Amino acid sequence: MSEEPVTEAELQAHVDGHLLPAREPVVLAWLAAHPEEARRIAAYRAQADALRQALEGIVDEPVPAALDLRLQLQHLGRRAGLRPAAAAACAAGLLLAGGAGGWALRGKALPPQTGTAALAREAASSYAVYANDATRPVELAAAERGALDSWFSRRLARPIRAPNLQAAGLTLIGGRLVATEHGAAALYLYQDQVGRRLVVYLRPMQVERTDHMQPRRDGAIGGWTWADDGLGFGVFGTAPVDSLHGAANIVRSQLKSV
Repeated sequence: MSEEPVTEAELQAHVDGHLLPAREPVVLAWLAAHPEEARRIAAYRAQADALRQALEGIVDEPVPAALDLRLQLQHLGRRAGLRPAAAAACAAGLLLAGGAGGWALRGKALPPQTGTAALAREAASSYAVYANDATRPVELAAAERGALDSWFSRRLARPIRAPNLQAAGLTLIGGRLVATEHGAAALYLYQDQVGRRLVVYLRPMQVERTDHMQPRRDGAIGGWTWADDGLGFGVFGTAPVDSLHGAANIVRSQLKSV
Protein backbone atom coordinates (compact mmCIF):
# COMPACT_ATOMS: atom_id res chain seq x y z
CA MET A 1 0.00 0.00 0.00
CA SER A 2 1.40 3.39 -0.97
CA GLU A 3 2.10 6.00 1.71
CA GLU A 4 -0.50 8.73 2.13
CA PRO A 5 0.73 12.04 0.67
CA VAL A 6 1.90 14.77 3.03
CA THR A 7 -0.68 17.56 3.29
CA GLU A 8 -0.31 21.23 4.14
CA ALA A 9 -2.37 20.57 7.27
CA GLU A 10 0.23 18.03 8.39
CA LEU A 11 3.04 20.47 7.70
CA GLN A 12 1.31 23.07 9.86
CA ALA A 13 0.72 20.45 12.58
CA HIS A 14 4.46 19.71 12.40
CA VAL A 15 5.14 23.43 12.90
CA ASP A 16 2.85 23.53 15.95
CA GLY A 17 4.13 20.27 17.44
CA HIS A 18 0.75 18.53 17.04
CA LEU A 19 1.59 16.11 14.24
CA LEU A 20 0.54 12.49 14.86
CA PRO A 21 3.66 10.55 15.98
CA ALA A 22 3.07 7.91 13.31
CA ARG A 23 3.29 10.57 10.60
CA GLU A 24 6.40 12.33 11.92
CA PRO A 25 8.92 10.12 10.05
CA VAL A 26 6.89 10.44 6.85
CA VAL A 27 6.79 14.23 7.07
CA LEU A 28 10.50 14.46 7.91
CA ALA A 29 11.37 12.24 4.95
CA TRP A 30 9.16 14.36 2.68
CA LEU A 31 10.86 17.55 3.89
CA ALA A 32 14.27 15.99 3.26
CA ALA A 33 13.21 15.37 -0.34
CA HIS A 34 11.82 18.91 -0.77
CA PRO A 35 14.49 21.40 0.42
CA GLU A 36 12.53 24.54 -0.48
CA GLU A 37 9.52 23.38 1.52
CA ALA A 38 11.84 22.36 4.36
CA ARG A 39 13.23 25.89 4.50
CA ARG A 40 9.71 27.35 4.47
CA ILE A 41 8.57 25.11 7.32
CA ALA A 42 11.77 25.81 9.28
CA ALA A 43 11.06 29.55 8.99
CA TYR A 44 7.50 29.03 10.25
CA ARG A 45 8.77 27.03 13.22
CA ALA A 46 11.33 29.72 14.06
CA GLN A 47 8.53 32.33 14.04
CA ALA A 48 6.34 30.14 16.24
CA ASP A 49 9.19 29.63 18.71
CA ALA A 50 9.96 33.34 18.78
CA LEU A 51 6.31 34.12 19.50
CA ARG A 52 6.17 31.57 22.32
CA GLN A 53 9.35 32.99 23.84
CA ALA A 54 8.07 36.55 23.55
CA LEU A 55 4.80 35.65 25.32
CA GLU A 56 6.24 33.32 27.94
CA GLY A 57 5.10 34.40 31.39
CA ILE A 58 2.62 36.89 29.92
CA VAL A 59 0.05 34.76 28.16
CA ASP A 60 -1.66 33.64 31.39
CA GLU A 61 -1.84 37.11 32.94
CA PRO A 62 -5.25 38.84 32.99
CA VAL A 63 -5.76 41.58 30.42
CA PRO A 64 -5.61 45.03 32.12
CA ALA A 65 -9.01 46.74 32.03
CA ALA A 66 -7.50 49.69 30.15
CA LEU A 67 -6.41 47.31 27.37
CA ASP A 68 -9.53 45.11 27.27
CA LEU A 69 -11.22 46.12 24.03
CA ARG A 70 -14.51 44.51 25.00
CA LEU A 71 -14.78 46.52 28.22
CA GLN A 72 -13.82 49.72 26.44
CA LEU A 73 -16.41 49.19 23.69
CA GLN A 74 -19.09 48.36 26.23
CA HIS A 75 -18.27 51.58 28.04
CA LEU A 76 -18.47 53.58 24.81
CA GLY A 77 -21.73 51.85 23.93
CA ARG A 78 -23.29 52.86 27.23
CA ARG A 79 -22.13 56.44 26.71
CA ALA A 80 -23.64 56.41 23.21
CA GLY A 81 -26.91 55.00 24.50
CA LEU A 82 -26.60 51.66 22.70
CA ARG A 83 -28.48 48.68 24.07
CA PRO A 84 -26.24 45.96 25.56
CA ALA A 85 -26.88 43.62 22.61
CA ALA A 86 -25.94 46.30 20.09
CA ALA A 87 -22.82 47.23 22.04
CA ALA A 88 -21.81 43.57 22.18
CA ALA A 89 -22.32 43.18 18.43
CA CYS A 90 -20.19 46.25 17.78
CA ALA A 91 -17.46 44.90 20.03
CA ALA A 92 -17.54 41.52 18.29
CA GLY A 93 -17.24 43.15 14.88
CA LEU A 94 -14.24 45.22 15.89
CA LEU A 95 -12.59 42.24 17.54
CA LEU A 96 -12.98 40.24 14.33
CA ALA A 97 -11.53 43.10 12.32
CA GLY A 98 -8.62 43.39 14.72
CA GLY A 99 -8.03 39.64 14.57
CA ALA A 100 -7.96 39.69 10.78
CA GLY A 101 -5.49 42.56 10.81
CA GLY A 102 -3.32 40.74 13.32
CA TRP A 103 -3.26 37.62 11.13
CA ALA A 104 -2.35 39.68 8.08
CA LEU A 105 0.60 41.12 10.00
CA ARG A 106 1.73 37.79 11.50
CA GLY A 107 5.50 37.46 11.68
CA LYS A 108 6.15 41.15 10.98
CA ALA A 109 7.03 42.13 14.54
CA LEU A 110 8.33 38.84 15.95
CA PRO A 111 11.69 39.16 17.69
CA PRO A 112 14.40 37.06 16.03
CA GLN A 113 15.33 33.84 17.78
CA THR A 114 18.90 34.11 19.00
CA GLY A 115 21.61 32.29 20.90
CA THR A 116 21.94 28.53 21.18
CA ALA A 117 18.14 28.14 20.92
CA ALA A 118 18.37 29.47 17.37
CA LEU A 119 21.38 27.27 16.69
CA ALA A 120 19.40 24.22 17.87
CA ARG A 121 16.57 25.02 15.47
CA GLU A 122 19.02 25.51 12.59
CA ALA A 123 20.86 22.27 13.33
CA ALA A 124 17.64 20.25 13.56
CA SER A 125 16.33 21.77 10.33
CA SER A 126 19.63 21.08 8.59
CA TYR A 127 19.49 17.47 9.74
CA ALA A 128 15.95 17.13 8.37
CA VAL A 129 16.95 18.60 5.01
CA TYR A 130 20.38 17.05 4.40
CA ALA A 131 21.07 14.00 6.58
CA ASN A 132 19.05 11.55 4.51
CA ASP A 133 19.27 13.27 1.14
CA ALA A 134 19.77 10.40 -1.28
CA THR A 135 21.35 12.56 -3.98
CA ARG A 136 23.77 15.01 -2.40
CA PRO A 137 23.82 15.13 1.40
CA VAL A 138 27.29 16.75 1.43
CA GLU A 139 29.24 19.12 -0.82
CA LEU A 140 32.67 17.62 -0.08
CA ALA A 141 33.18 13.98 0.90
CA ALA A 142 35.34 12.68 3.75
CA ALA A 143 38.12 11.89 1.25
CA GLU A 144 38.50 15.67 0.85
CA ARG A 145 38.56 16.37 4.56
CA GLY A 146 41.51 18.74 4.32
CA ALA A 147 39.79 20.88 1.71
CA LEU A 148 36.56 20.72 3.72
CA ASP A 149 38.23 21.93 6.91
CA SER A 150 39.99 24.73 5.03
CA TRP A 151 36.73 25.79 3.40
CA PHE A 152 34.92 25.92 6.73
CA SER A 153 37.81 27.73 8.42
CA ARG A 154 37.85 30.39 5.72
CA ARG A 155 34.09 30.97 5.74
CA LEU A 156 33.74 30.97 9.54
CA ALA A 157 36.93 33.05 9.95
CA ARG A 158 38.49 30.71 12.52
CA PRO A 159 40.23 27.30 12.48
CA ILE A 160 37.71 24.48 12.04
CA ARG A 161 38.40 20.75 11.81
CA ALA A 162 36.20 17.69 11.59
CA PRO A 163 35.93 15.86 14.93
CA ASN A 164 37.03 12.22 15.00
CA LEU A 165 34.01 10.29 16.30
CA GLN A 166 35.33 6.75 15.74
CA ALA A 167 35.17 6.17 19.51
CA ALA A 168 31.41 6.73 19.29
CA GLY A 169 31.12 4.35 16.32
CA LEU A 170 30.62 7.17 13.81
CA THR A 171 32.43 7.69 10.51
CA LEU A 172 32.66 11.00 8.67
CA ILE A 173 30.71 11.14 5.40
CA GLY A 174 31.58 14.73 4.52
CA GLY A 175 30.21 18.21 5.00
CA ARG A 176 28.64 21.32 3.54
CA LEU A 177 28.10 24.99 4.29
CA VAL A 178 24.62 26.00 5.45
CA ALA A 179 23.23 29.51 5.03
CA THR A 180 21.47 30.98 8.09
CA GLU A 181 20.14 34.40 9.05
CA HIS A 182 23.17 34.63 11.36
CA GLY A 183 25.71 33.90 8.61
CA ALA A 184 27.40 30.77 7.32
CA ALA A 185 27.37 27.57 9.37
CA ALA A 186 29.47 24.42 8.95
CA LEU A 187 27.82 21.01 8.90
CA TYR A 188 29.72 17.73 9.23
CA LEU A 189 27.74 14.55 8.53
CA TYR A 190 28.52 11.20 10.21
CA GLN A 191 27.08 7.68 9.99
CA ASP A 192 27.23 4.63 12.27
CA GLN A 193 27.49 0.96 11.27
CA VAL A 194 23.72 0.52 10.87
CA GLY A 195 23.27 3.64 8.76
CA ARG A 196 22.01 6.09 11.39
CA ARG A 197 23.30 9.56 10.77
CA LEU A 198 24.38 12.46 12.95
CA VAL A 199 25.32 16.05 12.20
CA VAL A 200 27.86 18.27 13.92
CA TYR A 201 26.84 21.87 13.32
CA LEU A 202 29.04 24.92 14.02
CA ARG A 203 28.70 28.66 13.53
CA PRO A 204 29.96 31.90 15.08
CA MET A 205 27.75 33.31 17.84
CA GLN A 206 26.84 36.96 18.31
CA VAL A 207 24.57 36.15 21.28
CA GLU A 208 25.39 33.62 24.04
CA ARG A 209 29.00 33.45 22.93
CA THR A 210 29.59 31.04 25.81
CA ASP A 211 26.85 28.69 26.96
CA HIS A 212 26.73 25.39 28.83
CA MET A 213 25.90 22.10 27.13
CA GLN A 214 22.18 21.36 27.20
CA PRO A 215 19.78 18.87 25.59
CA ARG A 216 17.42 19.95 22.82
CA ARG A 217 14.45 18.30 21.14
CA ASP A 218 12.67 19.29 17.92
CA GLY A 219 10.06 16.66 17.12
CA ALA A 220 11.80 13.44 16.11
CA ILE A 221 15.21 15.17 16.01
CA GLY A 222 17.20 15.90 19.13
CA GLY A 223 20.69 16.61 20.35
CA TRP A 224 22.94 18.90 22.37
CA THR A 225 24.07 22.50 22.01
CA TRP A 226 26.70 24.65 23.66
CA ALA A 227 28.92 27.64 22.86
CA ASP A 228 32.58 28.24 23.61
CA ASP A 229 34.42 31.51 23.06
CA GLY A 230 32.13 32.75 20.31
CA LEU A 231 31.64 29.45 18.47
CA GLY A 232 28.35 27.57 18.78
CA PHE A 233 28.07 23.78 18.50
CA GLY A 234 25.20 21.39 17.86
CA VAL A 235 25.23 17.59 17.72
CA PHE A 236 21.92 16.27 16.37
CA GLY A 237 20.29 13.08 15.16
CA THR A 238 17.20 10.93 15.52
CA ALA A 239 18.66 8.68 18.23
CA PRO A 240 17.53 9.31 21.84
CA VAL A 241 19.06 12.53 23.13
CA ASP A 242 20.83 10.79 26.02
CA SER A 243 22.58 8.43 23.61
CA LEU A 244 24.01 11.41 21.72
CA HIS A 245 25.65 12.85 24.83
CA GLY A 246 28.79 10.77 24.39
CA ALA A 247 29.36 12.01 20.85
CA ALA A 248 28.68 15.59 21.97
CA ASN A 249 31.28 15.28 24.74
CA ILE A 250 33.86 14.00 22.24
CA VAL A 251 33.18 16.96 19.96
CA ARG A 252 33.46 19.39 22.86
CA SER A 253 36.72 17.83 24.04
CA GLN A 254 38.34 17.83 20.58
CA LEU A 255 37.20 21.30 19.51
CA LYS A 256 37.46 23.14 22.82
CA SER A 257 40.69 24.82 21.76
CA VAL A 258 39.48 25.72 18.24
